[in-house]
Amino acid sequence: MSKKTKTYPFIGEVAFVKSRRARRLTLSVKPWRGVRVTLPWHSAYRDAEAFLLRNKDWLKEKVKQSRGYEQDNAPPMTAPARKNAEDAVRQRALDYLPRRTAELAKRHGFSYRRVTIRRSRTRWGSCSAVNNINLSLYLMNLPAYLIDYVILHELVHTVHKNHSPAFWQLLDKHTGNAKALAGEIKKHRIIL
Repeated sequence: MSKKTKTYPFIGEVAFVKSRRARRLTLSVKPWRGVRVTLPWHSAYRDAEAFLLRNKDWLKEKVKQSRGYEQDNAPPMTAPARKNAEDAVRQRALDYLPRRTAELAKRHGFSYRRVTIRRSRTRWGSCSAVNNINLSLYLMNLPAYLIDYVILHELVHTVHKNHSPAFWQLLDKHTGNAKALAGEIKKHRIIL
């Protein structure tokens, strides 16, 4: 792979990358990576530049969209940064979630065996057949009232092992608005 860069006043820096696998000229614009022109190994850089200039209007629009996305979103994390962030969230979860579960269980009259904090990305929490509560460490990214809702949801499962009308009635008794909270939590994604 061979690479060269050039700066253009209308879009900024462009990377021209020769690739042995490329069969034709391609343009791409990606947030935090910028503009890239990929060209077949045997192609001349002047042909790639002419291709870029022919697509100038399309590129300006895509660069504008990309920069807007960059302003509204955090850049992707490197693997070490992701691990450090996850370790910090895990520690906060270990400090908070078992204690909060005990407080809510005592206040609402529930009993359970133990609380385990997992790196679950598919569900916020679960309750086993023997009343062990499993909670996702990613709960720490939710507002406190939704964390409480998830914990109470799992505590109600210590009484009702399904989502029957009796389950929702008991959950509603303890949250005041179970269906609304269930709808609200669906708007959140499990992310670091």
